[in-house]
Amino acid sequence: MWEKVLAVIFQLLLIKVSEAGDIFKIGLSELDSLVNSDQYSSLESILSSSGSLAVTNLPSDYAQAVRNIKRSAPACLEQLKYPQFYLPDGSQRRTFASASDEPEEYPDCIREDSETIAKHLDTVDVLMSRLITSIAGQENLVWKTQEDQSMRNFSTTLYKEHIHVYQPLEGQNDENVYAAPFHTDNGLLLMITPFQEHPLQIKNKMGELVETGELGDDTLLVLVASGLSQWLLKGTKSSSKFFPVPHAVPSLINNISPRTVFARMKVVPMDAFPTNIEAQKMKKRNLFEHFFNGVKNSASEVCPITKPAYQLALEKSWSTLKTTECSHSEAYCWMNCLELPTTCPQSPVQCINKDAKPCCTDTITEDCENMDQSCRWECKASNHTTDDKFCNGQGTDMYMQGFTASGDAKDACVILLFKSWILDTRAKFGFGCVGVILLGIAIEGLLCLRRELQSRKILLWIRGVARRVSIVLLFALNIGSGYLAMLVAMTYSVELFICMVIGLVMGHAIFNTEAAVGESVDPCCASQAIGHTNDAKQKNAENT
Repeated sequence: MWEKVLAVIFQLLLIKVSEAGDIFKIGLSELDSLVNSDQYSSLESILSSSGSLAVTNLPSDYAQAVRNIKRSAPACLEQLKYPQFYLPDGSQRRTFASASDEPEEYPDCIREDSETIAKHLDTVDVLMSRLITSIAGQENLVWKTQEDQSMRNFSTTLYKEHIHVYQPLEGQNDENVYAAPFHTDNGLLLMITPFQEHPLQIKNKMGELVETGELGDDTLLVLVASGLSQWLLKGTKSSSKFFPVPHAVPSLINNISPRTVFARMKVVPMDAFPTNIEAQKMKKRNLFEHFFNGVKNSASEVCPITKPAYQLALEKSWSTLKTTECSHSEAYCWMNCLELPTTCPQSPVQCINKDAKPCCTDTITEDCENMDQSCRWECKASNHTTDDKFCNGQGTDMYMQGFTASGDAKDACVILLFKSWILDTRAKFGFGCVGVILLGIAIEGLLCLRRELQSRKILLWIRGVARRVSIVLLFALNIGSGYLAMLVAMTYSVELFICMVIGLVMGHAIFNTEAAVGESVDPCCASQAIGHTNDAKQKNAENT
């Protein structure tokens, strides 16, 4: 009886909150009670219409830890030189990242508070997993991985954790641009601590803004991510019961303190795929990796939100950045995680190419240089010259702009065949040129040896199968060395290309000037013509 009364009262409160435009709030003990009693119809309505709720009245140690981490994290992450990224509004963001399958130790300066917050996130995670399982049906939330075929469910997912510190830059903020534009996370469920001075902006299914600024430090925001309805539950009737929440971080203004949040996103391994009845009807496995990286049909979105083109591009790059965070000494620049400069640990950095033009990063997606190996991180206010360097330190196995001469400190360094062979000094480059010349000579030498062996002019004591095997092995060496020569030429390094030609010419002069001319000019096959007539005569003589 009392449970029914409670459910009715709860439904009335729900309607009132929805009309007020505030995020729906529920105490931790109330959430536990409703989940345990299976009285979750009101919560089901909330998750379907707004996809978000605020769990309040968490224990006092959680609230104190949230306050402490707001106060300590900015200086902590800056002191430890965690990478900082420019955001569209001109502010910066530093990030500590960890994952349940590859955990990172929390920084010592915020470890105790981080562990306290994580402990209470575990509690809410368990309750929300049970709630979502009850609403969606356990049979619809099952998944496997390609590596491990054992059946798993929503409660056995992984998670990624981030501690973000947003720092405004004086005089550089544009309050008309979002620090992080409206987007939906590609995970399954997002939990994030509140920040009253600069609250997260949320939109419900009607496209209306939902207020989160009144939430206290004893609160945890819970947001439905797009992976739940559009990947795990795709095709099932339960997919419509969960609305993926668009959320954004507004532009930071100069007169507020740094914005610090602790976030956890539930995910699954990249090779995971749903195994519910609807997923089994599909001919192809719907891997989470494809969905997470944005390879999905935009028409399947529950509620598409019209946004300008630049915001769509920013959202795509934002999700790519969230897919994998670079190490603490690197940051995303052009297509790679590149090393951050150590000469300006306290100063902003920028990703630019050799002509000082901005390169594409996680936040710069328009009017930027792409497919340019000269892109690198550089101190923004630095007058440091790189004239004494042979190259910029970043390796490339092919210059994308055509033949390029080496020695420019702003260009990428050549990778010679193997990823560890980066010719980043003049000495290494010199040794590389000598090695390429020797490779060319060796190619011609192998051709000569193979021709002489096949013509039975040398090593006459090798007969029968052994001789045939030797000839085949020499042919394999010719093919392999020829392709190595081709890869050297494809670096588009002027010096290495010239050295390759010099080596082949020198080898030809030493070994093959008197050989019959073959039809091919490939390094693997040139100078291989065999005097077939003489071979036949010699073979007939041996047989008689």
